[in-house]
Amino acid sequence: MKRIMALLILLGISTGSLAAACLIESNDDQVPIRMCQQNISIPPQLFEDSFCQPQIAERSFDISFVEQCPEGAYGICDNAQSEGVAYRQAIHYYSEPGDQPVLQAYCEQFSQGQWRTP
Repeated sequence: MKRIMALLILLGISTGSLAAACLIESNDDQVPIRMCQQNISIPPQLFEDSFCQPQIAERSFDISFVEQCPEGAYGICDNAQSEGVAYRQAIHYYSEPGDQPVLQAYCEQFSQGQWRTP
């Protein structure tokens, strides 16, 4: 992936149309997690190297970089902001619709985002 991006940069082609989202899916035997982060204003390399790397103890994940988040989310936190940074993203949730009240509250109160149901 880094070689392709470097080649595109050398050719003067924008990498903004490439992976603008990352699909994060747990691959362990615990409660399934499936979510997608759609980049809004995060520098591409920072998005891929930091924002798309979940750090949850004793959990492991598969991460796929995609052009946009797939359909089928039960809720989306639009314009979410991580604590301490001004960058924005939209977080799509697919795993457990019963988690919606907690995720919506977190979205609106801590991430300064707007919750919507697609």
